[in-house]
Parts: sequence; structure tokens; C-alpha cells
Amino acid sequence: MEPSLQTVKRLFALSSNCCAFTECDLPIVEESGTVTGKICHIKARKEGGPRYDPNQTNKERHSFDNLILMCARHSQLIDFEHKKYTVDSLHEMKNVRERKGSLEFPPSDACKAELLWKNYKTLYISAGGNVMINSPGAVQANEVVIKSRKKIIKITPPDGCIASDLSKRNYIKHLIDQYNDFASKQPGRTLHFPVIYVNIKKHFGAKWDFIPIHCFDDLSSFLKKKIDNTMLGRINKSKGIPNYSEFDKYCEKYNHIQVDDSEMAEILANEELVQQLRKGSREARGKKGTMGVSPTEIK
Repeated sequence: MEPSLQTVKRLFALSSNCCAFTECDLPIVEESGTVTGKICHIKARKEGGPRYDPNQTNKERHSFDNLILMCARHSQLIDFEHKKYTVDSLHEMKNVRERKGSLEFPPSDACKAELLWKNYKTLYISAGGNVMINSPGAVQANEVVIKSRKKIIKITPPDGCIASDLSKRNYIKHLIDQYNDFASKQPGRTLHFPVIYVNIKKHFGAKWDFIPIHCFDDLSSFLKKKIDNTMLGRINKSKGIPNYSEFDKYCEKYNHIQVDDSEMAEILANEELVQQLRKGSREARGKKGTMGVSPTEIK
């Protein structure tokens, strides 16, 4: 069993994305979308854990009242010094923090809350009992570090994000490319292509293709406004020329089909390789003759 997404959203909203520990204001999820904090159990989720209560039901263990948000440092502290940080003291910290919060928050915070929930599932649910942090299992440790020697790691996009739906992913990429194309044609403007990705991450709290799929319409509208506000976009609009295809027309034109997780992982890895090649091409400009390859040979 696990906390519901609704429970985590309520926790996140009332905590104002801050650690509940006294006088600590460290964020739980960074503006970049990186999850640095943790969903902690006041009474342990497993027997043998700190402050474990055998009389609690599973539902109660994962309920709002038994959960508290902590930064990485304080999540360790309250468990290792559990005699000092009792159930009552943690409830007091929780109440003090949540009195300052509000249940109303913007879409970007909703996305952050969903990232926090998925991070929890990755740590405790996906392990399937074989690798479990701070819990009895095949591997027992306070921290598990998995290293790979591969330079490129294929990551299967989690269910429920834009990257898991090929049609929606490609449509968003179409809008991003359209914005970059329009903005680059503006006279006197030097366009830095990564800027749009930074803007998306800042606004929605996650990398563009890992944004929750329920934010697809919001992300589409965000990009369309960006395109419409370019000089070329405004000119086209005044002449009645469309600046982009609508989603349904785009799907009809390219006849999108779904692919399985392994194929999607390969697509993402290949795109990463293409980005690296393009980066190498840009760096090669002005260095003609280096390694005997001209910039035009890499596309």
C-alpha cells in the first residue's frame, strides 16, 4: 500500500513545499523539478522502524495524519534519533508547518507534488521487496547507490508523463521546434535554443517530456502563446496564417501509433545522441580542420 496522490498533493500544498522541521525552510522539490525531500512516516511504515505502532492499520500508516514532509537531512535525523523525536513532537512540527499553508496552489506546484509522489513510489514500491531503503528485505541499507559505467543510460519514461505517450510527446516537440524556428528568424535577435527548455522547467517544475500527462493542455497552451508572441507569429496571425497544427490535425497528418516501453526508451536514447552530435557540430564551427571533419558533415 502507498499514500494516494491526493494525500501527497494535500501534504505538499499545506507544507508550502518546505521541510516541516522546526526553523527549516529547505524545499522538498526544487524549482528545477529535482526531488530533494522525502515523504516520511511519523509512525513507521514497517515493523522494526522508528516509532512503529502495531495497532495501526495499513490505511492509517499511509494516511495524511501519519505523513510529514522533510528535507533529506532531517528525514535521517528524526529516524536515527527517534527517542528524541517522538510521535507527539513530530505531530507538533507538522501542525506548525501546515497552519501556514493553503490547499490552493498553481499548476506548477501540482506537477511538483506529482513528481514527489512518483519519487516515493520509485523508492518504496518499484523495489518490489528486493531492494528497500530502511526496511527488512534482500538488501538492507540506509542508502542504496546504483552506479553504471555506461555513458548513456536508457530510461523508460514513467507511466503518466508526456514521454509515455508518443503522440503527445511528438506534438509538444513540434511546438518547441516551431517556437525555436520562429524566434530564430526575428531580425537582430540571437537565439539561445536551450532557453525554451529552461522556461518550461521553471514554469512546470519538470523536464518537458517528464511533465505529468494531465498538464498536456496547459503545456500546449504555454508553447502556443510563446509562438504567437514572436514577430513572425504576430505577422502570420494578422494574415490569418496558422502558426502551428492543432493536436488532432497533427496526429492525422503523421498517423501516430503507440510504441512499447523498450521502443520508447530507445527513441529517447537516440534523441540524446542526436543532441550530442548537434552540440559537437556547434562547437566545431570556427575550428575547421579539427580531426579532419567540417561542421557541415554533422547534421
